[in-house]
Amino acid sequence: MFYQFDGVLHTVPTPIAPPTQYTAAFVTLTELEQLAPLFGFAASTVQVCREEVRYFHNSMEIYDGYSFGTLKLTGDSRALQGEDCIAFYICRRLFLIVDIRDSDGSTRARFESAIRRYPPAQLTHEKLIFSFFDAMMEGDGRMLEDMEFDFSALEESVLCDEADDDFTILLLHHKQRLLLLQNYYEQLVEIGEALCENENDLFADEDLRYFHLFADKAERLCRHVTTLREQLSQLREAYQSTLDIRLNHIMKALTVISAIFLPLTLLTGWYGMNFASMPEFAWRYGYLYVALLALAVILICIRVFRRHHWM
Repeated sequence: MFYQFDGVLHTVPTPIAPPTQYTAAFVTLTELEQLAPLFGFAASTVQVCREEVRYFHNSMEIYDGYSFGTLKLTGDSRALQGEDCIAFYICRRLFLIVDIRDSDGSTRARFESAIRRYPPAQLTHEKLIFSFFDAMMEGDGRMLEDMEFDFSALEESVLCDEADDDFTILLLHHKQRLLLLQNYYEQLVEIGEALCENENDLFADEDLRYFHLFADKAERLCRHVTTLREQLSQLREAYQSTLDIRLNHIMKALTVISAIFLPLTLLTGWYGMNFASMPEFAWRYGYLYVALLALAVILICIRVFRRHHWM
């Protein structure tokens, strides 16, 4: 799908733009292989698209007449297993998006939304590129805010000792999600900085402010994710503290029980020696005496423990 702009938006079947127009397109990998020789794109960039994108940190490649980069997607509407990715070519009068993998069609929809963000008469090459990359972060601020509220609710459940046995797994899933988001926004920051540098002089200097806006927004989202990761670490530490406190209570109870039964063990061991000269054996109330002695030992231990707040 090709769009040309000359003050009016046109859908055209050919990628060739007159000198007064510029073109934006969302193409498949097969179409890229046909267009690459026409625009003089390096074969290595096409090969990168064939191999798909495995990592987030893929810096832009700067050539004399164009810039090439890849973008692995995640964010508001993409699940962890989405693994969507695109490649993009930016020339002086061309913005080409290559659909490497778009599982739900969301990337294409955002591309079309970016085209219609500004009236055709006001749309420039820089505005179009800014609109597309900005659309990649659409709704992410609300998503991070929702995650922040979720973490606060989890923290409350920890403090109220209501966390279930699957709490650690839940924290792990959140950790994985935040790691993906941080890598994603760092990737966008790198792209924004590369566009701002304008090494191959593809953009007008007065319009570079749009790329600064994009880079700043990606940086803010990245910092927000960093804050959420720190909050998640604190939440994990709080949960571990509650487990330690719970274990301490259990050990304290076992210690108190052991301390109470230790003198009883000594008492029963003492009278279990069965020496013939022990006077209690011949005493009529010997059994009752030992029972009352054991009860007195228990009551004394409990009184001592409570006085020292050990139970």
